[in-house]
Amino acid sequence: MLRGSRPLADLTDTIEALIAERGLEPGERLPAERALAAELNVSRPKLREAIRHLSSRGRLVSRRGGGTYVAAPAEARFSEAALSDAALSDALGPLAAEAAGEPGYWHDVMEIRKSLDADMAFHAALRAGPQDKANLQAALENVLSAAATDAQTQAKADSAFHMAVAEASHNAVMRQVMAGLFDLLRHSISRSLEKLYLIPSTAQALDDQHRAIAAAIIAGRPEEARTAALLHLEFVEETLREIEDDAARRRRSSRVAQRQNQQEKELTP
Repeated sequence: MLRGSRPLADLTDTIEALIAERGLEPGERLPAERALAAELNVSRPKLREAIRHLSSRGRLVSRRGGGTYVAAPAEARFSEAALSDAALSDALGPLAAEAAGEPGYWHDVMEIRKSLDADMAFHAALRAGPQDKANLQAALENVLSAAATDAQTQAKADSAFHMAVAEASHNAVMRQVMAGLFDLLRHSISRSLEKLYLIPSTAQALDDQHRAIAAAIIAGRPEEARTAALLHLEFVEETLREIEDDAARRRRSSRVAQRQNQQEKELTP
């Protein structure tokens, strides 16, 4: 009995898993439609719908009369060009000024990053090819070795690591949105971000979390990758909140001290 009512998301995930399990690389062909529909126990129209969905996300490429293939990175980028880099820059750009002037703006950025990073890591674990994994390993080694450098260098290495995860997800739109969010976060709390990398215990925790994300992606464990990414972002969010709260306390204390000094000067004959 065909599972014609099977949810589309479930079917696309199954196809993603099939690609990963069989080690299909960009440019390699999926089984013929009839055979794949029988293997997945779905109708051919339902399978075509799932393939169209994956094609729109840049994961697959259908060639007229030639079957369906795993998309190469360049094909994935072009297939998702409807939401271009320029359009996304136009959309996110005006937010930079608001982020710089609004102390709590970073909370909004982190809220969406938790969702985005988790999904990005999940798909990276499903889709990463040998070169993606090599790039991710290199980015991990870079971020680990940056621990002995200044805060700005560490921040750049951290960003590069997460962008390597974005690249491995083979989703051009996700990658561009991620880059825009990094810019917004830097505009919002650049000083706090620098302090994040200067706390020894925090730096060690960040290293361990990056290792966990990379290991899950390289091993092809999507759910584990999703969880590792989410735990990482929750830790970063909580640590940044503590840094911001401490900075606010110091500012309040400084203002009180300044007022007291001024009052004492006014009372001094």
